[in-house]
Amino acid sequence: MKTYPLIGISGSISKTEKEMSIQTCYTNALMRAGALPVLLCPNMDEHMMRQCLNGLDGILLAGGNDVSPERYGQDPIDELGEVNPLRDEFEGRLVHMAAEMKMPVLGICRGIQSMNVAMGGTLWQDVPSQYRTAEGGKGVAHSQTRADFYTSHRVLIEENTMLMKIIGEREIRVNTFHHQGVRDAAPCLKVAAHASDGLIESVEHPGLPFFLGVQWHPERYFDRDRTAMALFDALAEAARAYHGQR
Repeated sequence: MKTYPLIGISGSISKTEKEMSIQTCYTNALMRAGALPVLLCPNMDEHMMRQCLNGLDGILLAGGNDVSPERYGQDPIDELGEVNPLRDEFEGRLVHMAAEMKMPVLGICRGIQSMNVAMGGTLWQDVPSQYRTAEGGKGVAHSQTRADFYTSHRVLIEENTMLMKIIGEREIRVNTFHHQGVRDAAPCLKVAAHASDGLIESVEHPGLPFFLGVQWHPERYFDRDRTAMALFDALAEAARAYHGQR
C-alpha cells in the first residue's frame, strides 16, 4: 500500500475563535503532490503539539489575516488589518518546534510573514503606505485586481538558493494578494527572491533541509503553472525524505 507523507496545515481562525478553515486549493495542491493534508488545531497545549508533530512529516502555513506587530515589537498603524492573537501565538510555537525537529515547512503569503516573525524578523504592516523602492518611489501593485489564477508581477530569484533549485528559473511571474510583507529578514534566514520593486518575496533557512516561505499564492494556480506546482512537489518530496529518516 502506498504511504502518503502527512502535512499539517495551519489555516484561518475566525475573529471569535469559534471556527477554523482552509481553502480547498491548499489541500488539492498537496494531494496532487502525493501528500495527505490535515488541518491543525490552534489551541493545542505544548504536550499535545509535540505529540501531534511527532506524527507529521511536514508543515504548511497558509495565508490569512495580518500578523500582529506586537509579535515584533511595534505598535499598530491605522492601515493594519484584522489580527488573531491565537493564530499568531500558535504559529510562533509551530515554527519553532518544526525548525527544532528539522521538519519541512512551507509558508505561503501570511505563512512567510509568520515564519519570519517567529524567527526574529519584522514586517511592513502596510506595504502601500510604508514601502518605498530604493529610488524613493512606490512599488508595484501587490494586491491584484485580476482573477487569482492569473499572474501579476515579476519575481527575481537569487542564485544558489533552494528556491532556485526548485523553480529552475531566474525570473518568474506570480500572483499577488497581500498588503503586509517581510521588512527585515530574520538573522537566520536568507532572502531567496525579490519582486521587481525590491520587496522581499521569499526567504529560506540555509541551515535546515526545507524551510521556505513565499509571498505569492501558488495554491491558486498550481494546476496551470509548473513553477507553482513545483513548490508543493518539493514540500512533498522533503516530507517523504523526513518520514524515511524518522
